[in-house]
Amino acid sequence: MKSSLDIVLYFLAIAVIVGGALGVYDAVVCPTVTRPTPGVATDSGEPWYRPSHLPSGTTLRVVLLGADERKDDPGRSDTLIVVFINPSLKKVALLSIPRDLRVRIPGHGYDKINAAFAEGGPQLTVATVRELLDQDTDYYVKVNFEGFVKVVDTLGGVDITVPDIEGPKTNGAHEGMNYDDNWGNLHIALKPGRQHLDGRQALGFVRYRKSNVYRTRSGVKYQVEIGDLERAANQQMFIRELMDQKLRVSQWWRLLKAGSQIMNYIETDIGWLEAVDMFKVLRAVKPSEVHCATVPMGGRMHNGVWYGELHETAFHEELSTIQDHLYGRINTDCPVAVYNGCGKTGIAGQAAELLRRYGFEDVTTDNAEEFDHQRTSIEYHGDTKAIAERAAEAIGCGQVVAATGQEAHARLDIVIGEDFQPPS
Repeated sequence: MKSSLDIVLYFLAIAVIVGGALGVYDAVVCPTVTRPTPGVATDSGEPWYRPSHLPSGTTLRVVLLGADERKDDPGRSDTLIVVFINPSLKKVALLSIPRDLRVRIPGHGYDKINAAFAEGGPQLTVATVRELLDQDTDYYVKVNFEGFVKVVDTLGGVDITVPDIEGPKTNGAHEGMNYDDNWGNLHIALKPGRQHLDGRQALGFVRYRKSNVYRTRSGVKYQVEIGDLERAANQQMFIRELMDQKLRVSQWWRLLKAGSQIMNYIETDIGWLEAVDMFKVLRAVKPSEVHCATVPMGGRMHNGVWYGELHETAFHEELSTIQDHLYGRINTDCPVAVYNGCGKTGIAGQAAELLRRYGFEDVTTDNAEEFDHQRTSIEYHGDTKAIAERAAEAIGCGQVVAATGQEAHARLDIVIGEDFQPPS
């Protein structure tokens, strides 16, 4: 055991994603002394205890940096993610910040956000992130690429569904993801489909930005590229898979070993007591309670250089969405159509009234085509599953199902069946 900071990783155990180098902490073992948060209960009905060594604020914010560092070169923060954690409600949100986003770097004017690392290391990067968010942060974690590879290998690799990014441009050859950079020692050769990746392959997956140069049959050169948003989506998918597959008690020995090995590749200001408590929180977080987002941006040329341009309105909306997720608030502003499917007079109107009490405003009623529905169904269109579950809670029943041939337009169709019991 090298130092007290070693214990950070023994109990947090890093399944770090850096990259490529994202990072999310996990680990096992060792309960700690905690204090209760009044009024908050776990799924089992027992009080949820808020770890005592973490900051007292409701939300924790951890800045994760994946550093592209080389000898005699300060490098860049190749991947930058802010992890928001609500310890009491066991909810997490990941906000990816594209490396090309143009921001004001304190004391250095405007530049791409990944330049902050070269100018002032993790400290200046954290200061830049704070200014972008207009929020304080609590901790930072910086890991380089070799640490990422070592941890993934120690954890036994990870299963990933590799997208066929290059396939459409290679006449259906299903090339997957391929890129070679000898100077940067980055070599990616991944076929599409579900497969097991070792550390080096996983690093290639999360760092992939563009393909090798190909030639058409007529000899014309071309190259497939993906934007920062698609790259961030791949990294977030990797985080979810790693959390789901590796944050298990059965993996304890791999997690402890990974924690020991990664010490040579990590820099953090998280103390070991805080790390133990943070592990307890992360271990309790269900995959369904992890919200993933990316800073929305467009792009434009500035003095001959391409930059990502922040979409401010959409960005503030996304920050609001993150807060809603962390505090368990559900947006209920999508249209809801309630149909009488059992033939009882006024039944759709009674269900609609319950929905309005729960915050639903755009609610209409009508009769279903048939009055033979025994069970209430709540069919959701678009990305509205959470809203549909909220509707089921409001009316006290209902099977939540996704619409077939699901369209992007958000709405709910509720058919009231015999199982609906209006309040007396």
